[in-house]
Amino acid sequence: MLIVNPFIEVLLLVLNLFQWSLVIYILISLLTQFGIINPYHSIINLIQNSLAQIHEPILNYIRRYIPIFGNLDLTPLIVFVIIEFLTRILRNIIIS
Repeated sequence: MLIVNPFIEVLLLVLNLFQWSLVIYILISLLTQFGIINPYHSIINLIQNSLAQIHEPILNYIRRYIPIFGNLDLTPLIVFVIIEFLTRILRNIIIS
């Protein structure tokens, strides 16, 4: 059990970083769609493309099974629920 706990802690850290990077990706996407920030700015473009390479494969996989409702894309919310479910399972493993 001593070897498993650090591994689980690293997994929890990775899941947390993934969750926060998804929040940043969503915010940048919304801000560019509303015209608040310029999507052609080199730094914004670099950040958005980098985060898209990380998140879009997972989001596209979920979009195959859950359609977009009008203009509302629920796939990031589903990813958040899945990540939260996984973190709770991993924390219960650490506690027990």
